Amino acid sequence: MLSSEEFLASKNSNKMDALLSITKRSIFMKKKQQTTSASNYSLLQVFYRIRRFHENLKCNVQLQKAIFVVALAILVSDIIINRTQANDAFAFLFAKLGLLVFSFASFTALILKYSDAFSSRKYYDAFISIGFINSIGVTPILIKEVKTTNTIIIVFDNVGISISEWENRKAEIESILNISIASIKIGDTNRQIIINAGIGKFDYTNTLYWNTRNNHKQNDSLLYLGESMFNPVIVSLNDYPHFLIGGATGSGKTLLLKLILMQCINNGFIVNIADFKGGVDFGHIWENHCTFVTDISNTTKKLDEIIAELENRKKLYAKNGYKNISDYNKHELIKHKRIIFACDELAELLDTTGLSTKEKEPIKKIQNQLSSLARLGRAFGIHLILATQRPDANIISGQIKNNISYKICGRADQVLSQIILDNTDASTYIPSDSKGLFLNQDGTLFKAYLFDETTDIQGGGRMHTEQ
Repeated sequence: MLSSEEFLASKNSNKMDALLSITKRSIFMKKKQQTTSASNYSLLQVFYRIRRFHENLKCNVQLQKAIFVVALAILVSDIIINRTQANDAFAFLFAKLGLLVFSFASFTALILKYSDAFSSRKYYDAFISIGFINSIGVTPILIKEVKTTNTIIIVFDNVGISISEWENRKAEIESILNISIASIKIGDTNRQIIINAGIGKFDYTNTLYWNTRNNHKQNDSLLYLGESMFNPVIVSLNDYPHFLIGGATGSGKTLLLKLILMQCINNGFIVNIADFKGGVDFGHIWENHCTFVTDISNTTKKLDEIIAELENRKKLYAKNGYKNISDYNKHELIKHKRIIFACDELAELLDTTGLSTKEKEPIKKIQNQLSSLARLGRAFGIHLILATQRPDANIISGQIKNNISYKICGRADQVLSQIILDNTDASTYIPSDSKGLFLNQDGTLFKAYLFDETTDIQGGGRMHTEQ
């Protein structure tokens, strides 16, 4: 007969044994699940290698040539062995065995190379070394990599690692892989991560100078902004009719604006500039090619002229069945010039802080005028190029911003970057001491060209009421 104390001790012991058994079973099941998941990822790795080799087999001429050469070498060697070693059974067998080993080694090397198996192992070791793994210890799996002389595009299966984690570990990934990452994006599916990068360290401190070869006479809509680690950054006004440029003081924002306006002048556009800084940034040479407005009243009048021209073109194009300015100029002898309205500091133009209700009225009108041009100007060759350094969301109305398709931000704090790009990337990716380095709305980091005002500005026109 058990005493009450012994009975309770026995009962507690049984509970502990049951709890320990459940815990062991839980750990075992978790390990089993992890092993199963890891095995599934291993099969996925094999699948990606087979698929990559199959892609190269269809499209890669080098692989096709290599297979042909190896197959031809094997065939010729086999013929030689059959003719020269037929009388010596041991030598014949030894030669055939050597040919078999050569064939196996050659085709294995080709499979490993053109399935990206070597690269896959390289990335595996790199990610393991920095602990870049998912919850069960699996590293991202290489799907494919495409290399050129100086650049590389790498596509990974993210194995459940979020894109924010990739971005947070960007500096580590760059260091371990010896690349300079231009962008990290989600691919065709949510499982894919695409890294666009330069091989080695890309030096954004180098100065890039404008070259007159960039003038594109066959297509006046093209504007050259600078160079990323991949290519020149070229923007078509047909695709992106309006620009919004942001950047802190000293970021190079005004120089980029002037680079764009210089090309507009050289292309024969009608360039109008709202300048409320007293001409500090625009010397006399600009006055020969542009129309300046320096107060609210003249700005309103100038925008009225441009809107009137927009309405004239709208009626003319509709009457003659033209879709846009390019269509019109293709068929008519008297061409329409593109019209630019630029402002170096939008806050100086649109800030209503401390103004009375009556004083705010003309500024409200300017906001409405800019909104109309942003909404309707594209088809009729009328473009806004607006810049600001002040991080104030009230300055740029939603109607204006939502209709500006190309956004660029230089060095900036999080607030200004958020206003311009709708994210804080400019504050993250652009060093605080940089000048002339910009990020566009697609995440492309580029260095802007510098130019010489005295030699690179070649022509242009002013606004004419009859134009």
